[in-house]
Amino acid sequence: MTQTNEAGRCAVLLPVLSRLPGPLALIEVGASAGLCLYPDRYSYSYATPSGTTVVDPPGGPSPVRIRCAIDADSVPETVPEVAWRAGIDLNPVDVRNETELNWLETLIWPEHEERRQRLRAAAAVVAADPPRLLKGDLFDVLPALVEEVPAGTQLVIFHSAVLAYLERAQRERFVELVRDIDGVWLSNEGAQVLPRAHDLPEVEKNGHFVLTVDGTPVARTGPHGQAYDALASYPEPL
Repeated sequence: MTQTNEAGRCAVLLPVLSRLPGPLALIEVGASAGLCLYPDRYSYSYATPSGTTVVDPPGGPSPVRIRCAIDADSVPETVPEVAWRAGIDLNPVDVRNETELNWLETLIWPEHEERRQRLRAAAAVVAADPPRLLKGDLFDVLPALVEEVPAGTQLVIFHSAVLAYLERAQRERFVELVRDIDGVWLSNEGAQVLPRAHDLPEVEKNGHFVLTVDGTPVARTGPHGQAYDALASYPEPL
């Protein structure tokens, strides 16, 4: 099954993650190899109409540099402090296994050389400190995993390009499940995936994703994290 794991999507999660009170506890649904569980380990180059802002981890520049076009008001100032992280996937990928890493590389379009280089660099970062990845169905695993979140942390449940693989009834069931959990919910999905997102007047249907926070759309994003464009007004939650 397709399991693309694009670390570049951290660039469009960071404007929200960096503004949450930390330390953060991250749970990624549909984590694949967990590359997006490390937004605090990558460097970012945000291009605005007035110039470029570079955001590095506290320890200095990362071997992974993610480029993203963004509106000036949304540029994050720093990476978040992540105290705990875990992921859920039907078939977790171990980037320490060259065969499994090659599979992820195979899923990158042939002409996307920058993404291929980013995959290898991010995989090296993750391999040095592998994440906890639980194998199983999100409906079975998520409730128990939430109970393990350390006290004193801000829980964030997030996913990117995952819910499209669920049937509509399953998506609605997931929304009900995550709304009942005490935490922040970030969804970065295609405009047609979540209910009513496709009605947003500011979101074109030519490949943009919609980033929502607790069901409220806040930005349209590039599907591989290449762009973040804040919505002028936030509609009611989905």
